[in-house]
Amino acid sequence: MSLRTPPYSDWLFKRFEEGYALFRDSLFPNSVTRYELTPDKIDCLIFGSKNYTPVIDRISKITSRFSTYFYYTITAYGKDIEPGTSGIDESLDTLLKLSKIIRVQCITWRYDPILLTKDYTIRMHFETFEYIAERLAEYIDCCIFSFVEMYKKHKTNLPELIPLKVGELDEIAQGAW
Repeated sequence: MSLRTPPYSDWLFKRFEEGYALFRDSLFPNSVTRYELTPDKIDCLIFGSKNYTPVIDRISKITSRFSTYFYYTITAYGKDIEPGTSGIDESLDTLLKLSKIIRVQCITWRYDPILLTKDYTIRMHFETFEYIAERLAEYIDCCIFSFVEMYKKHKTNLPELIPLKVGELDEIAQGAW
């Protein structure tokens, strides 16, 4: 599978090369603010993604100039829930590459949101979490997780979603550690 760099990645790197970004206010379209993207103006850049593959070869252009922190989401879900994401093993390989570029203390693995369906059971989450945790144990020292919020749109878009009960939330939270 060939992954090409998404256009927004090219835009992001160009903005850092040029040292600024323009932001148009959605409520006031005639209002445009210029943000300086320079180390003297930015204390820390925080990135969050489920796939750093498209930028892994260029990310040092940013990390060499700025303090950075990365959230990397890797969960049990397949293409049925997250069609645009890589498989678990590919994501793990990318996270390990990222950990060689930046300090481990600057990466957090996210396992979220936890949701239940007939296929994504509590047992399956435990097994997948354990598999991922074992692979990352030497490289990542922090993981955060959360539970899916049952919004109205989820009932329409994910009718197979099984609402989590309080006892299940506790069971999952205690079992994950």
